[in-house]
Amino acid sequence: MEMDAATAIELLDAQPRVWDHCLGYINAMTVQCAVELEIADVVHGHGQPISLDELAAAIGISPVKAPFLSRLMRMLVHLGYFVEEEGEERYTVAPLCQFLLKDNPFNARAYIVCMNHPNMVDPWRHMSAWFRTCENDVVPTPGGGGGPPPPFTLAHGGKKVYEVCSSDPPFGKMFDEAMGGDSWMFSRALVAKCKDAFEGLSSLVDVGGSTGDTAKVIAETFPGIHCTVFDLPHVVADAASAEETRPSNLSYWVLIDWPDEPCLKVLKQCKKALSNNNGGKGKVMIVDHVMGHESCSDKSSMGTSLLFDLGVMACLEGYVRTEEQWAKLFSDAGFSDYTITPVAGLRLLIQVYP
Repeated sequence: MEMDAATAIELLDAQPRVWDHCLGYINAMTVQCAVELEIADVVHGHGQPISLDELAAAIGISPVKAPFLSRLMRMLVHLGYFVEEEGEERYTVAPLCQFLLKDNPFNARAYIVCMNHPNMVDPWRHMSAWFRTCENDVVPTPGGGGGPPPPFTLAHGGKKVYEVCSSDPPFGKMFDEAMGGDSWMFSRALVAKCKDAFEGLSSLVDVGGSTGDTAKVIAETFPGIHCTVFDLPHVVADAASAEETRPSNLSYWVLIDWPDEPCLKVLKQCKKALSNNNGGKGKVMIVDHVMGHESCSDKSSMGTSLLFDLGVMACLEGYVRTEEQWAKLFSDAGFSDYTITPVAGLRLLIQVYP
C-alpha cells in the first residue's frame, strides 16, 4: 500500500488515540493497585505532604521499589487522585482521592476491586464469540427483557451474575458492597435535591434496596414515612438484625423469590400494588441513568454512559435506556405520566404516575 508523507504523518498523529484505547485498562488497574496498597489512607493520614520514601515505608515496600512507586504515583497524579509538589516527590490528596479512603462511607473501593475482578473482566474475553453464537438466541420481549443470555454466562459455564455470587461468597459480598457502595452519598443528595418528591408520602418500598442505606436516610429525614426494604435474604440479613442503628419507621422484608423477569413485568406489578393499596394515588420512584439526557449529555458524561451500558451488556441483561425507551416502558405498563429530575452526576430521579 502506497502512502505519501502527509498521510503518514496524519496517521501517526492519530495513533496515540489507538494506544490510549488499547491501554485504557491500565488506568483501572492503577487505581486498584492504589486501593490495595492503601496509598490514599497513608497520604491522607500523614497530615502534610508526604515524601516518596515516607510513603514507601508506610505502605511496607522495599526501598528498591521506590523508583517504581514513583512511576505509579506519577500516573495517579495524572488521573487526578493526588497532587505532587512541583519539583519534589511529595504528595497530598486531591478531592477525587476521597473515593479511595477506607474510612469514608462513600468510598468506591469495593466497586473498583469488583469491576476489575476476573469474574467481571472475563466476559469481555468472550465478547466476539458471544456475538457469533446463536444457538441460545431468543427474540427480545418488549421493554428490554428476554433475548440471549449475556457474555457473562458464556464465561461462567452458563451461570448468571447472581448465581456466581451465590457460589462464590467472597465475590458475592464484594459485588453487593460494590452495588450499594455509594448509597450513603447518593441518598443525601436525593433527599436534599428532591425533597418535594417525598412530601405527602406515608409509606415507601425500596425494591432491590440492598442493605437499606438509601431507605435509612429517607426514614431519618422523613419520620412520617414508613420505609420497607425488599431484597434477597443474604443481602439484608445483617442490616435487618442491626436494631440499634435502624430508625423505628424502617423495616426489612426478604423477597425470597425475586423473579428474573423483564422490567415491564416489574412495573406492571408496581402498578398493580399501587392500585390495590393506595387507590392509584401513589407513584413509582426510579433512580437510574437516562442515556443522552440533557442534564448529562456532554462528551465526558456520554462516554461514561456508553461504558456503563456496555458493562451492563457484558454481565447483565438490561441496558441504559433513553428517555424514549423509558417512556415506552411506562406506557406499556399502564402508567399515565412521568417526570425526570437530575440529582447528581449521571443519576436521575424518575417519578412515574398511575
